[in-house]
Amino acid sequence: MKLLLSASLCALTIAQPAFAQDEAAEAAPADQSSVSTDQIVVTGSRITSNGDNQPTPVTVASTELLLKTTPTNIPDGLNKLPIFALSRGTANLNNPSDNFTGNFLNLRGFGINRNLVLLDGQRVAPSSLTGAVDTNSLPQILVQRVEVVTGGASAVYGSDAVSGVVNFVLDKKFEGLKLEGQSGISGRGDAFSWRAAGAFGTSFADGRGHFIASYEHFQQDGIDDKEDRPTGADIYAVAGSGTTADPFRLITNARNSAIPFQGANLFTGRVFVAPGVLGNATPGISQGGALASGGDGFYGIGSSATADLETDQAFARASYDLTESINFYVQGTYAQSKTFNTFYPNLIFPTIVGADNAFLSPAAQAELSGGPFGPVFLYSRVFDDPEHALGVRNETTNWSAAAGLTGAIGDFDWTVHYQHSESKAVNTQVNNVLLGNLFASLDAVDQGAFNGGAANGNIVCRVTLTNPNVYPGCVPLNGFGASPASQDAALDYVTGDNFSVPNFKMDAVSASFGGTAFENWAGPVKFAISGEYRRLNLDYSSNTPSDVFADCTGIRFGCTPGATPVFRDTLITPINVSETVKEAAIEVNFPLLADSAVGSINLTGAARYTDYSTSGGVTTWKFGGDWDITDSLRLRATISRDIRAPSLFERFQPATGGASGYFDLLTNSSGPSGIVTTETGGNADLVPEEADTLTFGAVFRPSSVPGFSVAVDYYRIELGNAISQIDGRQASIQAACNASGGTNAFCDLYERPLPFSNTTPANFPTLVRIATLNASSITTWGIDGEVNYTFDVGSNGKISLRGLVGYQPELTTILAPGVEPQIGAGAAATQSTGGVPKVRLTGFVSYSTPDFSIDLQERWRSSLVRDATRSLVFADPDVASVAYTDLTFTFFAGEDKDKAFFLSVQNVFDQDPPVYLTAGTSGTPAFSFPAVSGDDIIGRYFTAGVRLRF
Repeated sequence: MKLLLSASLCALTIAQPAFAQDEAAEAAPADQSSVSTDQIVVTGSRITSNGDNQPTPVTVASTELLLKTTPTNIPDGLNKLPIFALSRGTANLNNPSDNFTGNFLNLRGFGINRNLVLLDGQRVAPSSLTGAVDTNSLPQILVQRVEVVTGGASAVYGSDAVSGVVNFVLDKKFEGLKLEGQSGISGRGDAFSWRAAGAFGTSFADGRGHFIASYEHFQQDGIDDKEDRPTGADIYAVAGSGTTADPFRLITNARNSAIPFQGANLFTGRVFVAPGVLGNATPGISQGGALASGGDGFYGIGSSATADLETDQAFARASYDLTESINFYVQGTYAQSKTFNTFYPNLIFPTIVGADNAFLSPAAQAELSGGPFGPVFLYSRVFDDPEHALGVRNETTNWSAAAGLTGAIGDFDWTVHYQHSESKAVNTQVNNVLLGNLFASLDAVDQGAFNGGAANGNIVCRVTLTNPNVYPGCVPLNGFGASPASQDAALDYVTGDNFSVPNFKMDAVSASFGGTAFENWAGPVKFAISGEYRRLNLDYSSNTPSDVFADCTGIRFGCTPGATPVFRDTLITPINVSETVKEAAIEVNFPLLADSAVGSINLTGAARYTDYSTSGGVTTWKFGGDWDITDSLRLRATISRDIRAPSLFERFQPATGGASGYFDLLTNSSGPSGIVTTETGGNADLVPEEADTLTFGAVFRPSSVPGFSVAVDYYRIELGNAISQIDGRQASIQAACNASGGTNAFCDLYERPLPFSNTTPANFPTLVRIATLNASSITTWGIDGEVNYTFDVGSNGKISLRGLVGYQPELTTILAPGVEPQIGAGAAATQSTGGVPKVRLTGFVSYSTPDFSIDLQERWRSSLVRDATRSLVFADPDVASVAYTDLTFTFFAGEDKDKAFFLSVQNVFDQDPPVYLTAGTSGTPAFSFPAVSGDDIIGRYFTAGVRLRF
């Protein structure tokens, strides 16, 4: 049956990802009739006109349709449309330095920071260090529709509008009271969610004024353990080196055998089989390097598959007609988003420990003292302890206040707008390791023996006796085979929460003036001029900046004065930086022919000059044309130059330390632990990215078939000077360095203890850098298409059919000259990093009557290769295609449909995602959930709720 449903829906599909391309009037549902295209400002242009004759493809998605089959929130509904790919959400984990689990939209996989997000036509302050906007922070219950410009629009809106614009359009004339409530749970009894929302609107002062306000709360539990899903329970990893002789291959029951859950002496590989007692490890089946199937090694036990999410959103707006032609408005928004995930069990990286530690048995002390380094040994351990696991908590707060005037002078319209916005994120690394405390805690002595007497069994930290004021309250840690539960106090002592706080502030003043300049032979020539001044500030702080170091007084091993940081991970240097932006723009709409023998032709042009205080001036432009050949057939085309300016963080990010799993191609090893130290930094010399965009397409609405329409659009985007992080961990970057014999500039990303010519495991890097450069280029092209057909059935029934497709055969990234291109089209992605499916389909079937409606949504993606670097060899090269079915039943009380009760089932057939992982995390098994970004990992999900309007 599922195959029949998929085939039926796909047969309706022709090519495009969205609900309606310039079909707002025809495709909007009955209760959305206020979405008119008669003399409005359509997203993609600042000229007031009829939206049907715009040359730029604009996809219009009504809120009602988005929430019918995806009742969680509007961005989740948008992400099921083919135009969106590689968006971030609650399945994106593991980044404690930024808001990684927010809802960040991504048009065509081109980057979350290369599509501009607007709220009612106004820019929103960034809520991520990338400069992107977490759409969880936008008020949703009063959003009437979402308009998506699927072409470049920097000449109209400025920076970031490279792949398009996503505009959340509010219903500013809402009247009455709206209440909504719902609750949901997965078929496995987890991921519980609930939502409550209300909105109120009324006119006052005999209709001269209008007031609207809303508040909503949404909450969803995450999936706390990857092993709660069948795909996650198999503990997949990628073994091999990606060559013909040793292809990458999936393995199950994966472990990093270098470090066990009990603790080990890495010099010999012996493990602690009981408290203080050494024994032989259970090795498992070796899969190369430290990777094994089974055995004593560690993996990401107890780590989350999805994050907890909680959002609150409030909005209020008042407007008043000061005169018949001047309107004043003031509005404010407040939103808070909270996420949390347990991303990995805590681990002690390899560190030197004294062989005389009091927790060691006499036999273990003797064995360890006789090792290659005498009285010390190299110790490491992963703690299987959920109470002290590494976690990531984000709390983002956004608020904005705006006021403005709109008016008319004869045939001319004008606006003045001021907005102040702030976005503050508290990104917390939960249970980070306090290095000074750890090193003090691992140096344990018997108090009696240390003081020259008989051993009395009172084991304390050595520093407590030698330097009692340095680490007061030190609790010795028996990490040598003792259970985590028995070491609860010590683990409390050696872990703590550190946080970074990026605080964005944006002040923007804008004004516009436009109307009909004159009438020519084909109609009114319209124009719009606009200007904007914007100031953006980033204040990035931390409770433990990277230039504050641990006190090494009295600590024998592991601690280096002036070098060992207080916390092990997620260290930043505070910055406070600003930039100002000055912009001036003009846009012209010039009718060339009207109702002629060859139809009507309209031309448009726009230009913008932008001056950045940090990187200088840049000009963007756009030209377009729209040809109505007949009443049924319309052609359109645009060409544009678009930009994205570097974010403040990309320019001024201080060096930030971290660690991750890593396989080194030069030494063909994972090092002693499979972990490498990393360093990431910004680049003050970055300049804006520049893109050239071409679109052309057609809209066909045959008058002989009422309710039927087809829209097809081609696009091509070529982005140069692309800002990217050149990640030394990536196989392609390693290969470029190795092929040069160590002379390539990429080789500066690695610090090694020995000369490059040494390819033994002893030359495993001590540091791998991730650099930010204007070194990349990205090219994509594709076809978007949509088919709509609505018709009546019987006396009061209606059927609506909609098919949408995105065909994207190219998404090619060249990280830098000389590096093998990453062919992203048709390549898999994880954690929103990688490629996109070449074909993405979404189909809708809706049957409605005055009493009920049934809505079915089917989405499908094509099969994928396993890596964008096509020279890598895989034993199983393909990730299977997959389809998901959503079904919603809605029951109406009363003929006006203002009281609706619904039951929605997402992923009706409980389809598991096909297995996919990258080799980059093989040193940390179960670091990521083994699924392609965008595939459903929750499974069948039930939501029931009510929507009331009075």
